Amino acid sequence: MTTANLRPHLLNIALVLLSLYLASTACWSQGIPRSYLTGPIGNGGTSTLTPADLLAGPVPLQGSSALGITLVAAPNPWGVDAVIVVDIFSPQNWVYDAVTLAPLATVPNPSPAGSTTTGITTDGDYLYWGVFSGAGNSQLWRSEIDGGAPSLIGSMGLQGGGFVGGLAWDGSTGIWAVDITGDRYDLISLLDGSYLGASIFHPDGGGSGNGIAWRSDCGRLEVPHGPEGAGRVTTISTTDPLSGVALAPMQIAAVGFFINGIESSRSPAAQLLDPFGVYSIWIVDNSTNSLSVIEGRQQCPQQLPGIIGLECLAMPDTEISVSWQADPSLDSLEVRIDGLLVALLTGSESNWSGYPTTTLGVVTVQICGNTLDSWTPTESCELVTPGCSTGSIHLSHLAQPNLFEPGTPLCGNGTGHEAQSYWRIYEACESPFSLDDGMGIESVRVAVENSDPGPSFTAQPVVLRLYSDPDGGSISPISSLELIHEQEYLIPRVVQRHFCLNLETPIDLTCDLRLVVELALPYGILDGHLFLLGSNSSAESEASWISAAACGSAEPTPLSDLGFPDAHIGLDLIGNPRSYPFIRGDINTDGLRNLTDPIGLLDTLFVPGTAALLCQDAADCNDDGSVNLADAIYLLSYLFIPGSPQPADPDTCGADPTAADPLNCGSFSGCP
Repeated sequence: MTTANLRPHLLNIALVLLSLYLASTACWSQGIPRSYLTGPIGNGGTSTLTPADLLAGPVPLQGSSALGITLVAAPNPWGVDAVIVVDIFSPQNWVYDAVTLAPLATVPNPSPAGSTTTGITTDGDYLYWGVFSGAGNSQLWRSEIDGGAPSLIGSMGLQGGGFVGGLAWDGSTGIWAVDITGDRYDLISLLDGSYLGASIFHPDGGGSGNGIAWRSDCGRLEVPHGPEGAGRVTTISTTDPLSGVALAPMQIAAVGFFINGIESSRSPAAQLLDPFGVYSIWIVDNSTNSLSVIEGRQQCPQQLPGIIGLECLAMPDTEISVSWQADPSLDSLEVRIDGLLVALLTGSESNWSGYPTTTLGVVTVQICGNTLDSWTPTESCELVTPGCSTGSIHLSHLAQPNLFEPGTPLCGNGTGHEAQSYWRIYEACESPFSLDDGMGIESVRVAVENSDPGPSFTAQPVVLRLYSDPDGGSISPISSLELIHEQEYLIPRVVQRHFCLNLETPIDLTCDLRLVVELALPYGILDGHLFLLGSNSSAESEASWISAAACGSAEPTPLSDLGFPDAHIGLDLIGNPRSYPFIRGDINTDGLRNLTDPIGLLDTLFVPGTAALLCQDAADCNDDGSVNLADAIYLLSYLFIPGSPQPADPDTCGADPTAADPLNCGSFSGCP
């Protein structure tokens, strides 16, 4: 079949597909993609229970800030199965009925004034208490079940040297203690508090989570946790104390948002008690100061091989894209962002994309899979949102742009910074970059040694300014520069990471433009804003500059002239080859949108030997960042079906308003 004969067939195929598409849109518009969850995972009290379903509560706790919890089976001083909840800011702790959660009594804290009681566990004969003393060390205390006759056992051998949290007796001579400061869990002696040589680490590598419980039927630990910086503890994982591998995460966000303490119905002191008839977990939620009981996983999770090839990418619009190697042997896959379950997938799937609730800062993406009661370990990656442009050109004056070393000068008082600016010069077509036709700048990547917005803020402002330097030479005086673009940004709390300042629209860096980049820090001392720009001592191809009137440098000055020859700052440019103005849908670049345009696109897509598109952006009719059959259908719909949406902007000659996609326009004759 010749190319000429093939074209009508392609057009007919496209029109058929268009009609099928239009007929199906009503159905699709009513559905919710399966990979986006809109509510709790549990059944919420229906006849069939699943892990994390609520069994009792929540009920308000009597104190103001609860943390540790333990189960004391009957017989005991209160005559019923009971839980004791520690309140860290009260001289007494409260006892609750384990089933109704009704308050029963109080027991006193064992420690003297000036100390804080945080954790509690029992071996059935005594209560054991975790106490952070006024002397700054963590201690183990013991008392009678009713809190009487308290005595100091000894200092805890916490290997992180930190603040003790929850406790859990292991059924033998050890107690698992949460080292909150060290992001770890250490086994200490029931007899004297010394370290017994066993430790596991926080399931997320670091983050929040103060509770711990022992599940005697599995010989496993139940650990509540949340990723660092997420500000929540909404997951409970079952952890092997020998390997430290956490399995079978349960999301409990519907029950509690910051879990400070948990207890198992199968603790060593009350084996197989299960007062609700199923394995259950008592939960202390500090965010609402409440007590609840949920169903746990009935079977002990077993370990499967891990998921392979996890890759994560954050886009400039904050969308997150995650991919991995599919494993059809898995029944399901769970994707979490900052501990919250966002997708349930099959093992045959290998990617997911969506938007996090945190659109500014560091987010943690986690994925695990299971087959029946066997689970893979959780794989994770951290991303800074919003992400950088995915542009193919990255200009940096640093030999090692990803290296962080201390030493960047800062004008400030140690708790906040004065108004100051950091500067760099870029000439795209000169050495060392030597581009043929410049570039379109889409992002300025900033190396952040430490961004500390202060105690009352989650982010702090910076201002990006781009100038033309028509007279060359020194940047000074600032008055000689011509402002091209100015944009304000908020930078969240990040440490030793790159943060991208994405431009509202791309800026053309042509061969005749000497570009000056200014990163300005507004005065931040009153608000406690402290921003340390990242730098390193690797070779740089152009000088780093700074200006700070409060420290005697009102005009930009090379850092080497101020005694900082090894502080080479990280201000890099990311973008794509320069994109010409174009008209969306004018695929043959003749200045018109008509039938020849979708036919030309179909030729490119399906006829071997057809010339490449001159302007990919013009062919991306629906502006989804790719060129495919959907664009031909979109354009045909616009041309022949009244009321159909027109191709995305630009409608007349102009720049791509969504230039962060991988497409560009290398030539467009239809625009002047």
